Amino acid sequence: MSDKPTRGRFMLLYRFILIQFLQNFAVAFSFFFCIFFINSILLLVQRILLKNIDLMTMLEMVALSMPQFLIYTFPFASLAASSMVLGDLGSSNELLAIRSSGIASSRVYRPLIAASIVLSFVTFFFADVVLPWSSVVYEERLQILMQEMPTFEIESNTVNTVGNIVLQNGETEGNIIHDIVLLSEEEGENRTVLSERGTLTLIDSWNYIYSLRLENPEILITDSDDIESYGLSHADSAEFFLDFSEQIPSLTSSAPVNLSSRDLISGIAERSESERADMLSWHERREEEKLALSEALKAVSRGEEDGSYLISTIAETDSEIQSRGDHPPRNFYSQYYKAELTKKFVLSAACFCLTLITLPLSMFRVKHGKLTGFAISLLIAVAYWYMLFAVQLEIFNIHSSPYLLIALPDILITVIALLLIMRFRKAR
Repeated sequence: MSDKPTRGRFMLLYRFILIQFLQNFAVAFSFFFCIFFINSILLLVQRILLKNIDLMTMLEMVALSMPQFLIYTFPFASLAASSMVLGDLGSSNELLAIRSSGIASSRVYRPLIAASIVLSFVTFFFADVVLPWSSVVYEERLQILMQEMPTFEIESNTVNTVGNIVLQNGETEGNIIHDIVLLSEEEGENRTVLSERGTLTLIDSWNYIYSLRLENPEILITDSDDIESYGLSHADSAEFFLDFSEQIPSLTSSAPVNLSSRDLISGIAERSESERADMLSWHERREEEKLALSEALKAVSRGEEDGSYLISTIAETDSEIQSRGDHPPRNFYSQYYKAELTKKFVLSAACFCLTLITLPLSMFRVKHGKLTGFAISLLIAVAYWYMLFAVQLEIFNIHSSPYLLIALPDILITVIALLLIMRFRKAR
């Protein structure tokens, strides 16, 4: 019978902490959402508005773009919410009162940890399900949009590089482009095409191949090696084919970051075969080089060759070693896929890890606890962001799988959190 009041008291505490966490999470989520929204979406919105796209289409495109930064918003909002809760409880002496009543600090931590674990699963759901789905729908919607408005990727009075062609244009109206200048170079010939008016038509919506039909173009062809050699011609019309696949916004690409974990695992398996073949070839060449050096040494020792032969063999071997590198080759896309697969789990686990590092904050009593907690969370968020960014840059510089490297920020944060918790527990 005596356990019921105690259990009820704990449930009341859990409910109170959880409500405080959710309230602060809403505030922190809104803050980080706005930051990522401004950085990632407003440029897209500006491009769409310049093309006079209707409001509903614009909102649809923006909504489909949001999952790409929500996977970062959840961990940072979880970090800030936990810091604000513990800072506020500490500044108002509520944590001191709770401990004085015989309730361990771990009871305060439990709802925070439970909430962070739930958010970890939510983050993984967005990263592994919502993001791949929204990316596919976004690309399909953009294809339709570009069919309706072929000049979607060409703004008025801009310069675009399309493959080996530089396109400079004036005003655009629908699929009509004015004041066109095309610059290209092929097989030593420089080609300049001028036209006052052209019509742009999308002929391959999947690969974003366009047909640009020019009216009354003037074409100047010069020789790259002979400035005095040139040809000038005039035509009633001319047609160019432009490949805009590299001009499409990165949000629409089926890059590894937009794939599900199942697709990433499948991609890793496919690329691992070619990577193993490359590594086997590298080791075979290495053994051949060792054998060549050994044969050269034997030939010199038997008197069949002189020292110059050995020196030339060593020089050739050294040149081959430098050309192939000191380490077995790593497949670029294999590394990329492995890194993105790991990042899905790392960002999901970050909700828990970043919450864990806020727990030592309960050991301090600070003024303006909620504000102080929020400030501390921003510092930790920036440090975590830079660590994650740094390890992603290093995945192509290492000669092993990037799994551990990508997980390093979470591991480091967790280790620091546990060390701080153990230290302050001993100090008490």
